Amino acid sequence: MRLETRPAQSEPRTTINPVPIYAFSCESCDHRFEELVGSHVGLEAADVVCPECGSAKVERQLSTSYAPLQNQMTPNQRRRLEDKRGTNRGGAKDRFKQQRAAEKRAAAKRSGGAS
Repeated sequence: MRLETRPAQSEPRTTINPVPIYAFSCESCDHRFEELVGSHVGLEAADVVCPECGSAKVERQLSTSYAPLQNQMTPNQRRRLEDKRGTNRGGAKDRFKQQRAAEKRAAAKRSGGAS
């Protein structure tokens, strides 16, 4: 019996691992802060202390703003995707050109009137 072999395929990998950032609230002084937590940073959630008063009485809060880095697109990636799809960005480029031209006319008028 012969095992079927497939050509080796590389998987997209990154050296950036998702890092959990948790929001905490101190029960002693009501200070709110964020902390990196996990074995990769050497700090577990139970070991977190308040940076203001040093109290260990902290409570982890629900954080809604966390989005993994891998799921976020840079502005250039977003622009390229829109260009590839043929998405109209609402005439932003034309509006920018018009605004810039108006600013140049106003600056020329100011410098021409001051001379």
